[in-house]
Amino acid sequence: MNQIATLQPSRLPIAPAVAKEFEITSAQWRVLVDQTFPTAKTVEAITMALSYCRSRNLDIFKKPVHVVPMWSSALGRMVETVWPGIAEIRTTATRTGEYAGIDEVQFGPMTERTFTGRVKNGSNWEEISKTVRFPEWASVIVYRFVKGQKIAFHTKIFWEETYASMGKTDVPNDMWARRPRGQFDKCVEAAALRRAFPEEVGSMYAAEEMEGRVIDHDAGERQPPKPPAPPKPPVPPATPRPVEKEPEHDEPSVEQIAEANEEVFDATAFFEELEAEMAQAATVEDVEEVWTARDPLAVFDGDDINQGIAKAIKNRRLKEIGG
Repeated sequence: MNQIATLQPSRLPIAPAVAKEFEITSAQWRVLVDQTFPTAKTVEAITMALSYCRSRNLDIFKKPVHVVPMWSSALGRMVETVWPGIAEIRTTATRTGEYAGIDEVQFGPMTERTFTGRVKNGSNWEEISKTVRFPEWASVIVYRFVKGQKIAFHTKIFWEETYASMGKTDVPNDMWARRPRGQFDKCVEAAALRRAFPEEVGSMYAAEEMEGRVIDHDAGERQPPKPPAPPKPPVPPATPRPVEKEPEHDEPSVEQIAEANEEVFDATAFFEELEAEMAQAATVEDVEEVWTARDPLAVFDGDDINQGIAKAIKNRRLKEIGG
């Protein structure tokens, strides 16, 4: 007998509200989760990517955007964000009908530096060191037709002000350590396109530029690497002290306490509950009552994407009841 193939559940479960809002099938969702964005850790990250692509009229399955983990100094933890890839920035420039090409990227002299830092590995801190050989700077010229004239826009950026680091250290991440020229090439092109097309891509930073940055700082600037620490003076011998009994359990660190107490808000569950309550609303007044009680605009204050999803759920219910 013929065996009927069944799909295994995806790594991240699809929320009914998300599937309905973006008209995504379970098979398409699995492609997004397991192939297009295999490193995404949350449903919210893929939902943001879907919303971005819909608003920009882009095919998400061509991966025009990337999910980039970034440190939020306001939240005190890593969060997932969505940024366009260099292909999306090129597409936006091309759509103007005024893009006139780009010269070959020119690199400055190569230099070598050893980066050191401490990263958390599980519950322990680990000292890491990487020696990377990289070009000091890169420059390129992008051309644009302005009132029929081909105009050159020159841009120059510096590697140590651009590369992506590991966590809050100055150590380059694995991709920038393996491809110091390739990643740099994408960043200088993105910067040049922003200069040539400020009204179209003036605020669009590429995912390669946003890796290793802090959300609450200016996206266009990188904190300069810290200089090597000066050698410590010799420590005088300590006076012998009585041996104290070791505590039976290590005291938790402040970071461990913060991680244990950190409350993660489940936006997917919120949308499911909002949609369930809206389904019970029989009149316009009932819909407004649910909306006021849930108050999604306050819950997602400053988050245009999730506010948009909440409004779409409300408007859909109003349309169903003829409101």
